[in-house]
Amino acid sequence: MDSEGFKHIIVTGTGRLTNSIVTNLLKGESHIQFISGNLPGDEKGIADQIADWQLYCNTRLNTERLQYLTSLERNDKADLVIAVTEEDLSIKQDLINRLEEAVLPETIIALNTESFSLRELQSKSRYPNRIIGLNWTEPAYTTLFLEIIASEATPENIIQRIKTVARKEWEKDPYVIQNGSGIRSRLMAAMAREAFFLIENGYANVQDIDRACRNDAGYYLPFAGNCRYMDLMGTYAYGLVMKDLNRELSTSDVPPSFFSSMVESGKAGMDAQAGFYDYQDNEKDKWEQVFRKFSFEIKEIIDKYPFHYLNKDQEITHSKTKFE
Repeated sequence: MDSEGFKHIIVTGTGRLTNSIVTNLLKGESHIQFISGNLPGDEKGIADQIADWQLYCNTRLNTERLQYLTSLERNDKADLVIAVTEEDLSIKQDLINRLEEAVLPETIIALNTESFSLRELQSKSRYPNRIIGLNWTEPAYTTLFLEIIASEATPENIIQRIKTVARKEWEKDPYVIQNGSGIRSRLMAAMAREAFFLIENGYANVQDIDRACRNDAGYYLPFAGNCRYMDLMGTYAYGLVMKDLNRELSTSDVPPSFFSSMVESGKAGMDAQAGFYDYQDNEKDKWEQVFRKFSFEIKEIIDKYPFHYLNKDQEITHSKTKFE
């Protein structure tokens, strides 16, 4: 196998996130087999994303390297499998077993995992050192996010290979987590828990929570993460605030009753035309169109300020958008 690059990648899954991963991979040089459980919907989803990319970035993605399949077949060429499944451990373990039957023992198998540790995913695998966690965010083709999850069984060359390809071909700014599950989901869950606590106890309503997040953190997070922002503002002030405030923060280990009732009543978000907000017919499509445009516009801003933008040697080269 090459020390860098993947010649043949299998992607398995369905839905917007999986579609956007496939679209993102088309930036590289790999041949991609996409195994879809909803072929018409996924083909249309990818076609729409490619059209957006070509509109806003003024470049074409090579779709000749993309093949659609409806079921898993024996593949001795694949050197990487990217799998996206729901958060169910048995489903993930079963898929790993089926993939190990279909590909070579040295093929890297990368699964999304927000709730389960990599050790759990590896526990029933025949080749655990080849199983890694790989978390993406949607739309994968405009965001820098990529979370690589490794364990003590993961060879260092696999970690470095994924990181190198992610930077050079997939336009990612990846980070590695050792012996755990995703940290992105933990940070999001902590923020959601506190938001729910404030709503449930009458401190603020849903709209005010969203205003507070969007109009403060929404401004600085595209520029710097929480830790660098505290450095910029002065860590001493945050230390004083947290000394008193931390005692007041929620430590609940279950969702609040209002949220559970909302989900149980079928308010599952825009697909159901109701969640924290209510939505009219076709409003979901309008939100998605605006979000796709926004993702390219915010990409342009973030690309101007890479993570270590003061150190030119660590900048990542990204596709240019038409907004520049």
